[in-house]
Amino acid sequence: VLHGWGCDKDNLRGVYLPLCEDLRVISIDLPGFGKSGRPKETWGSVDYANDIAAFLKDIGVEKYSLFGHSFGGKIAFLIAYLYPQNVERLVLMAANVLRNRHGLAWYWKVWTYKLMKKVMSIFYSREKIEEWKKRFGSEDYKMSEGMRDILVKEVNEDFSSLLSKVNIPVFLYWGKKDTATPLWMAKKINRNLSDCGMFVVDNGTHYPFLQDMRIVSIIKTFILN
Repeated sequence: VLHGWGCDKDNLRGVYLPLCEDLRVISIDLPGFGKSGRPKETWGSVDYANDIAAFLKDIGVEKYSLFGHSFGGKIAFLIAYLYPQNVERLVLMAANVLRNRHGLAWYWKVWTYKLMKKVMSIFYSREKIEEWKKRFGSEDYKMSEGMRDILVKEVNEDFSSLLSKVNIPVFLYWGKKDTATPLWMAKKINRNLSDCGMFVVDNGTHYPFLQDMRIVSIIKTFILN
């Protein structure tokens, strides 16, 4: 079980605790989150994937299925691509495997933000600038103290070219109202994977398990059958 950005091993507890009745479940704090120390260098998602795969090997787990949410879903996808001999099945929930598209309003906001940051650097102290960043930055940015270099690298990644190269069974669980990883991402992933199913939560957000807990029964059925 791989959690999303700014979360920890307990974030998906409501989903994975019921699974413990039938499955061995391993949920960890990804490096830099929860009680896990951050990487010494600026890691990308591939680095995270290699680290998690090495961890599972170290504890003697050779074959496994992966369930990942958001950032954790991207890592899970990359593990499946890099280590196909180990991964049996993959469940992705609102996974940012693809880079998000943005409209003009978003680019205007980013341009304005960068301009203001440059102007403030001339007239204000570093402490004042950091206070301003926390107030006006994105939610992920606000939660990324000490991890912002990794966040910047992570949000600019796009692994669409790898979709056709993952051939294990995959299931997608997505929120229709998700703005962080919009539904078009799920549809594109679904189209390009060779063996893929999908369930869309009509009122679902970026955390669709909060609106619909059918994800539990879906994971059980998908992995055990």
